[in-house]
Amino acid sequence: MGRYVRAICAPVIGVEWANDALLEALLPYVRTLPLAAPERLSLENFVRLLLIGWRTRRILCPDFLELRSFSDHAAAFEAAVTEAVRGLRRELDQMEVPAVFDAVVAISSTGNLLPGIADRLAEAWPDRIPAEALLVDVSNGGCTSGARGLRLASRLGPEYKNVLLAVVEVPTSLTDPCSVDRANWQGLCTFGDGAAAVWLSDEPAPGALEVDRVYSWHSGLPELIRWQYGPSYYRFAVSDLGGFEQKVRNAVFAAIGHFDWERGRADAWALHPAGMMLLLSLAKKLGLERQELEPSIRHFRKFSNMSGASLLHILRDLWISDAKELRWLAMGAGFHVEAGRGKVLE
Repeated sequence: MGRYVRAICAPVIGVEWANDALLEALLPYVRTLPLAAPERLSLENFVRLLLIGWRTRRILCPDFLELRSFSDHAAAFEAAVTEAVRGLRRELDQMEVPAVFDAVVAISSTGNLLPGIADRLAEAWPDRIPAEALLVDVSNGGCTSGARGLRLASRLGPEYKNVLLAVVEVPTSLTDPCSVDRANWQGLCTFGDGAAAVWLSDEPAPGALEVDRVYSWHSGLPELIRWQYGPSYYRFAVSDLGGFEQKVRNAVFAAIGHFDWERGRADAWALHPAGMMLLLSLAKKLGLERQELEPSIRHFRKFSNMSGASLLHILRDLWISDAKELRWLAMGAGFHVEAGRGKVLE
């Protein structure tokens, strides 16, 4: 059974923070860390390097630098989800969506709720999500969570005619400015918050994006990107900060070798914005011209890395352009690579 993307909702929510504002906010915390003076200066220079240039991100947790207890972090995540659900519903209400959704698949890698995000969407939108709808929450997919959710939603059985995929990522709810771990600071400077939703239908329509093929590759590097458990919450960590980028590139390139893609054959590409150097390396590997990277680079400069929500934002931007064939690729914890391709129907 074919699945067709009929709408992608990518609201702009939260407060905008630019690199310079974030750097100014972070430096007082870095300078009070329990480190020897040379180590503290080295970490400060590392943070400055991460925030070089012009880049912004959206933040849904207004007091993200003041979260100290488990309940602080959990409450911040819950409040952010509430705001994101409102933003998704506002935008979905402006779209031509079905009378009812038969299933809701909700994704987040940065927090947990009971009841889950799918249940909260159903509560917020009872006229479109009936009591008998399938409600499923999926967690811990990392930056591939949006692509994994798209794969899952496109593979549900024929009884689910209209499926709503919703992704809410709140990396700022993980913030720990008291940690001396460099990976923690890399995550703090890299990520931003965001949300997106996709309506998938079993009915084609002119302009719909047919999900043609999906690919998945698990590289078996579970420690490369993982949670570190701080004194009050979990936070972003990597196993080998010095060799991290090279290991990521090697794993992604190995995965691409198992996908039956023709080099350079696509109208448009959505590449997960994990960082500028990785985007440039992927372009070379995939035979892409510099301008084909622009949608992903533009997203990174405006929103930074919103984990699983980023790919769906980029796909939405490409879909509403004149592209006829789209391909996407995301990489993240596991180490996992998720990809796919689709064509826009005439």
